[in-house]
Amino acid sequence: MGRTMKTLRFSEAILQEIHPWMEKSNLNFTSFVMEAVKNYIQVLKYKEGVTKSFGAWKDYEHPELKNGTAQYVRKMRKSRTHGTF
Repeated sequence: MGRTMKTLRFSEAILQEIHPWMEKSNLNFTSFVMEAVKNYIQVLKYKEGVTKSFGAWKDYEHPELKNGTAQYVRKMRKSRTHGTF
């Protein structure tokens, strides 16, 4: 993967705040920023996935869970101990 040089401007306050974290993580500035951007992209993808999947669950497709998942799991565990599962 190639690299491209970009110029970024940071406030002095942000630079002072991230410096201890860079030292703890043993990362130089470029590596620290790249990790931060990668993590932020993961957050954005997660949020996008949650938004896109909203409403995908249909209660009518899972009638076994109408009384709640805890009750369903208890029932499954009970039937397993009695050999009927």
